[in-house]
Amino acid sequence: MNAHLTACSQCSEALDRLTHVIELMRTDDSESAPRDALAYARAIFQRTPASSILRRIVAALSFDSATAAPEFGMRSAQSTSHQLLFTAEEVDIDVRVLAQADNWVVSGQILGSSCAEGRVELTGAEKQVSAPLNDLCEFNLSPVGAGVYQLSLRLPDREIEIQNLRLGV
Repeated sequence: MNAHLTACSQCSEALDRLTHVIELMRTDDSESAPRDALAYARAIFQRTPASSILRRIVAALSFDSATAAPEFGMRSAQSTSHQLLFTAEEVDIDVRVLAQADNWVVSGQILGSSCAEGRVELTGAEKQVSAPLNDLCEFNLSPVGAGVYQLSLRLPDREIEIQNLRLGV
């Protein structure tokens, strides 16, 4: 082997580089990076950009004022408003439906979630209306005609759907 190294300059240079690297490794006295810095650096490469992840959640009805019995001692009367409460994971959605002539006004509030830059959209067979959420996560949509609609709440990290919202039918 020594005869080859003296005759082959390429292998001799490679051996010199390896010897130098091994010596550097033996004499290395640098400190390791802090544990938190290493964890942060690893997480950068394991993360998927938040904008590409959008969870789609279908909300479930948990309360409907139309099916609630009147309070004891109160007479039942035809109400022009209707309250619905939907649940979607850790979020509740309070939806109010108000009859106005032949139209319906849908308003409400998202409870239990940040709603920065959120938007609400009501989509039916013939009409689509939308509105932004305010600082209190409230929304108020333009009046729509009777029909079956889908209410979509678009938040930065999720989209919550309320399917088969019946207005005046």
